[in-house]
Amino acid sequence: MVRTPDRATLWALGAVLVALLLVLASWTALVHRFVAFVVGGVALSLVTALGALALIALGNRRRTLAGLRALEAKTAELERAHEALARTERLAVLGQIAGGVAHELRNPLGVIRNSVYYLRMVVPSDDDRVRKHLAMVDREVTAANRIVSDLLDFARVRSPEVTPTDLAAVAREVLERTPPPAGVEVVVREAPDAPCAAVDPAQIHQVLGNLVTNAVQAMPDGGTLTIAVARDGGRAAISVTDTGAGVAPEHLPRLFQPLFTTKARGIGLGLAVARRLAEANGGTIEAWSEPGRGSRFTVRLPAAGTEG
Repeated sequence: MVRTPDRATLWALGAVLVALLLVLASWTALVHRFVAFVVGGVALSLVTALGALALIALGNRRRTLAGLRALEAKTAELERAHEALARTERLAVLGQIAGGVAHELRNPLGVIRNSVYYLRMVVPSDDDRVRKHLAMVDREVTAANRIVSDLLDFARVRSPEVTPTDLAAVAREVLERTPPPAGVEVVVREAPDAPCAAVDPAQIHQVLGNLVTNAVQAMPDGGTLTIAVARDGGRAAISVTDTGAGVAPEHLPRLFQPLFTTKARGIGLGLAVARRLAEANGGTIEAWSEPGRGSRFTVRLPAAGTEG
């Protein structure tokens, strides 16, 4: 005979079922929380990994950009060095040619000048036509000798004999030896703190002489020639400024190239010689010009008592 469970038993079974349901519910919550924790942890790990990768990529990009900039700088430096080497080789070859040509021309020019001197002694001085033509020959010989001197100066740049040099004093010597024409006003300015330059005074005399000659030739109708001596950072600087017609912008980059000239006379070596001598003394030379206002050439040289 089957026995029917009594009420107490049913209540006990119910309590057990409720307990089981509560346990299952708590386990389910724990499982959900565990899964959520695992999934959240995985997601956080993924985000962290992606962030790290992004930072690495950004760092690599920055390093790549820095590397590219360094490469560009090295390439530009190499190009400048190659250009300087090529220019030095060209100048060496041109210097050899110039020296040979100058020596070949100097003797015939000397004969012509002596002949002019002799003719002036023996030809009657009252013949205006003879005097005019002899003076013309003498002027052309002087111009030709100037070209020969430029060629020789360009060909034989000796090593500088460096000594502390007062640039303002050199400028005054240049003006005394080759005074500008009457129509040119001369202004010399010297800053109180202008240092002496550690250079070869004879070579810098030639640099300034070429610049002054160039400035005077740029002012055939007169103007103002200004020579200024100053301190430029840790270097000594001297500038020569004229109020001539100026130089066209397209010609500025070529001003210091040998054999380049915008003048009717000359062969374009004066500024090239000035540049070679300035660089031989550890200096630089640069030009500024504006058509209608004039030109300025600035030479920067090592100051005495400093390095470089």
